[in-house]
Amino acid sequence: MTLNRTLSSTETMRSRAVLTFPLFAHFGVPLWVPEIGGPIDPDSEAHNLIMSMYAGISKAERRRIQVRVRAAMTAQTEFEGRFLGGRPPYGYRLADAGPHPNPHQAAAGARLHRLALDPPAAAVVKRIFMLRLDGLGAGRIAATLNAEGVPCPSAHDRARNPHRSGEMWTDGTVLSILRNPRYTGYQCGTSNARPRC
Repeated sequence: MTLNRTLSSTETMRSRAVLTFPLFAHFGVPLWVPEIGGPIDPDSEAHNLIMSMYAGISKAERRRIQVRVRAAMTAQTEFEGRFLGGRPPYGYRLADAGPHPNPHQAAAGARLHRLALDPPAAAVVKRIFMLRLDGLGAGRIAATLNAEGVPCPSAHDRARNPHRSGEMWTDGTVLSILRNPRYTGYQCGTSNARPRC
């Protein structure tokens, strides 16, 4: 069995290549790389050097792609006000922002979206921040909202949250609102744990 592989911009760092070579050798699978004109010899210093060089080039290309994608997403959110996907945060709803700028997407009926306030839920979010400024912790804020009968986010919009119980506010729910950068005026490009705003 022979494995043909073209090095691409998604190739990982040297450490993965170093770990992979012995595995291929153990199972007798030659790794052919067109750039070196044949199979890789895991015991060859020259081949290890070449693979390290390609891994470094690939890592640099991966970083350039990340920078370009993040810059494009930032521009779309900051300058165009576009919402790039996912569930809108509690207190917001999706509003139509016109046809998609890509003609093929627009022809297929794709629309752009932006965030718009959901007035009843936005008032609750504002109240949560005011209670926090008054010195209440997340647990006490949740208890206050539950005592007042304020519907929690999953109860507020059952159609979007059928998988949640919608029973009550929890300190985790309050903390997620308090920690969300969108509530402090940042439009983020993704919903990763590390906000890219």
